[in-house]
Amino acid sequence: MQLFLCEKPSQARDIAKVLGAGGGNEGYLIKKDKESIADIAVTWAFGHILEQADPAAYGEQYQKWQFNTLPIIPSNWLLNIKPEAKKQFGIIQKLLKQADEVVIATDADREGEVIGREILDYCGYRGKVSRFWTSGLDPDSVKKALAALKTGSQTEKLYQAGLARSRADWLVGMNLSRAYTLSYAAGFGKEHLISIGRIQTPTLNLVVQRDKTIDHFVPYPYYSLAVMFQTTAAHPFKAIWQIPEALKNTDGFCIDKTLVGDLANRIHGNSYTITRADTELKTTPAPLPYSLSALQKDASKRLGISVSEVLEVAQALYEKHKLTSYPRTPCQYLPQSQQADVPQILSALQSLEPTLSGSLNQANPQRNSRVWNDAQVNKHSHHAIIPTTVSHYDLNQLTPTERSVYALIRDRYIAQFLPDYQYEATVIEITAEQQVFKAAGQVPIQQGWKAFLTHSEENDNQENDDKENGNAAKDNSKTPLPKLNQGDTVQAIEAKPASKQTTPPPRFTEASLLEEMRTLSDFLKGVNDEAVKKVLKNTEGLGTEATRAAIIEILLKRGFIDKQQGKLKATDKGKHLIAAIPPDITDPVTTAKWEEALAKIEAGETSSAAFLQAQAEHLHTLIEQARIDYSKRPKSTGKNTADPAQIGQSCPACKKGKLQQRHLKDKPEKRFLGCSQYPKCKHIQWLQ
Repeated sequence: MQLFLCEKPSQARDIAKVLGAGGGNEGYLIKKDKESIADIAVTWAFGHILEQADPAAYGEQYQKWQFNTLPIIPSNWLLNIKPEAKKQFGIIQKLLKQADEVVIATDADREGEVIGREILDYCGYRGKVSRFWTSGLDPDSVKKALAALKTGSQTEKLYQAGLARSRADWLVGMNLSRAYTLSYAAGFGKEHLISIGRIQTPTLNLVVQRDKTIDHFVPYPYYSLAVMFQTTAAHPFKAIWQIPEALKNTDGFCIDKTLVGDLANRIHGNSYTITRADTELKTTPAPLPYSLSALQKDASKRLGISVSEVLEVAQALYEKHKLTSYPRTPCQYLPQSQQADVPQILSALQSLEPTLSGSLNQANPQRNSRVWNDAQVNKHSHHAIIPTTVSHYDLNQLTPTERSVYALIRDRYIAQFLPDYQYEATVIEITAEQQVFKAAGQVPIQQGWKAFLTHSEENDNQENDDKENGNAAKDNSKTPLPKLNQGDTVQAIEAKPASKQTTPPPRFTEASLLEEMRTLSDFLKGVNDEAVKKVLKNTEGLGTEATRAAIIEILLKRGFIDKQQGKLKATDKGKHLIAAIPPDITDPVTTAKWEEALAKIEAGETSSAAFLQAQAEHLHTLIEQARIDYSKRPKSTGKNTADPAQIGQSCPACKKGKLQQRHLKDKPEKRFLGCSQYPKCKHIQWLQ
């Protein structure tokens, strides 16, 4: 029997359909030969159905958090079956005993490799292993992958890299969370637990550093100059001074008020010659379909929901309602093999939403959109999020939020088959007093997809009309510029210097933090080492498409960051953590270097054992430093310690309540004085 082991039920169904496997078996699908003997079986996991065991599983000595048991470095790694997956795991285990060959058909990436091979290793399977490898699960993509199965050895290094990453994450999280809680926590109990994570902690650092920049920001004035010119036919238009590099400060501003004022005075009332006048017909294609992060960013911004809720809704649209494709994808492109599905999908959309018929009639299913890009799709394990061919469904069954998110996904897909937006882009340059002034404008020729996508975000996502325009006047983008030619004369009828103040960067929102985790664009501005920059740009930032929202949620739940009116800010607990622990734990560069090392494991240039040994050695250093810091901490004095004699005294925080003795529910020996006004006042002082 040939057994296909998939990552999730939907993936199994798509593959089984092409294989001709079916049946009403619980937990798997089969294809039988003439003698009714199972020839092919297709089964599935639910993502990671195995998880790393807790430290206590390695010995009773690890139940207590204490320095003399650190670092915890297992010699024989233990896994547990997730309770909710035990039944399905039993089915997989039974099928493995019957299999002559296992085809790992999980996602075509490192994580998919780990999910499949961990199950095989846990169950002790030692038979033939093959690998099904594709990013698309449409019938053509599945057929192509089935005809070109890889040998197990071709992708085994991916498993080694994934296993190394998983185990190193455990080593860092379990050991440093214990060491740093012992050394740097302000008190006892869950509210004081210092949770360390390879992705979680650098993400927190991004918020802390952004807050520092805002809190310590000192504004200063800078100056710009807009000149109103007039043609000989008395048509006015505005042009903006293009500040020479020699006059810019490090932020790109001119801070010389006198210079700008003098320039304005010299220009006012004089006539000058047009040195450049170009008009070009340009086109802008529709924005690509959504990746998960792009959907989270847009939906969070427009619907006011958290990025984790966007993921939940997208998952429901995929799993429960079957209206959209797999959502946890970093890709915004589609495989060329899916072009054949376009008419069926567009027809399904019209059946679901007859009011779309006008726009759908303008859609050209044969249009050769830039979305069809196998090279881009093959970089990832899944293509962009798009509508499915489901045509019989009452959209009123969706919640209002589900309906809105679905509409975003649907409309982006339809836009791929509508004409490009066309416009005439005009650039005019005037050299006045040896300085260049520029105006840019555009005149729409064909609205194309813009007539359909009326969301303001589509204008936000529109590619820069003309990157060389620099600081050209935006006012002219809606008002057509006058027809001018090089050599024509214009008069400066008004020259107005503008004084402005620099402003700090905005606080992170969930959407903008998600984007910074993905691109690290703001962080990269402070990196001067080109080699490090290259490493960071070659990685996918902090976390993956599927985990970033969960990381933000963890930081919120554990009290490291707070959200007020949609803005994220580090709490005192979060700031304390980042200030206390070594910089290389909080630095995204460390994560990037990990990814570089893992890539070498994939390429066979180093081993997972060598990587883990390096992590273990580094842990010894970090834990020893934490141990030294712990030994320096005062044990019985400090502003947050108390004496039993203080019981009944006025609360020093709110002045309204009285101090009462309490203890932690799970640790009676951990006693403290708390305010009688709790939870209004959360003041505590630990009793030694």
